Amino acid sequence: MRDSPTVPVLTPASGTERALTLSAAASVAVTLVPESPVLTVTGGVALLLITSVAALRPSPAVLRLVICCDLVALLFALYVFASFPAAVITTLFVAAPAAVGWMLHRRGLLPPIAPWLRWGRLTPGGIALFIAVVAIGVLGLFLWTLIDDPDPSDYLGQVRNASPWVALAAIAGFAVVNAAWEELLFRGVLQTELTHTWGVRPALVIESVAFGIAHANGIPSGPLGITMALVWGYLLSMIRLRTGGIGYPILAHVAADATIALLIYRQA
Repeated sequence: MRDSPTVPVLTPASGTERALTLSAAASVAVTLVPESPVLTVTGGVALLLITSVAALRPSPAVLRLVICCDLVALLFALYVFASFPAAVITTLFVAAPAAVGWMLHRRGLLPPIAPWLRWGRLTPGGIALFIAVVAIGVLGLFLWTLIDDPDPSDYLGQVRNASPWVALAAIAGFAVVNAAWEELLFRGVLQTELTHTWGVRPALVIESVAFGIAHANGIPSGPLGITMALVWGYLLSMIRLRTGGIGYPILAHVAADATIALLIYRQA
């Protein structure tokens, strides 16, 4: 049986629930800003405080969101401060939300097919949106490389010195894994649980802003990078909303990440 787009049945959320989910989204975004250990600590401490408050006044949507944000923040801290291999951490980024989703399902806190993990399906309108978003992403990133002229050493490291086949394999691995974990967190966990507490449209805005903040030092970086990531995140959220799952946002994200890596690799 194929998945179909669904609109969650919402119950009114309290002001505390809204404040906690909004704070958690902002805190995990700050935690994930690359090359900013101070922000990682700041966001991590904020998440600990948010978790403490959420435990005192438990709400399923809040707890689901906070637990996953805590896991992602912890894993990122291990990468930043304990030098855990990036490949291991990014793989765990994918596995952790999936594992938590399964455990919450077992405890009756998520439906049989967790909304975070549902693949979704394309309608005619969804196909047009998906193609348009992929095209916009590729074109936007191409223009960014012309405007910003990024230094390949900042992003590709030793990959630029590898053989073409090894480099292509590394680019493909990066594109798939990075897209999967970011979509699981932002279009999966955050969009689902923020929708439960804030409603559909505010949820899209909040998680898109969080996605932009998390890319402050990413690829692209700076104010332009934040703006591009914010708009891109909103478009991916619309794909998630239109298709009812995160499968097609992941595919669009893979196309964008592969484009980034290939464009920069060609400049090396």
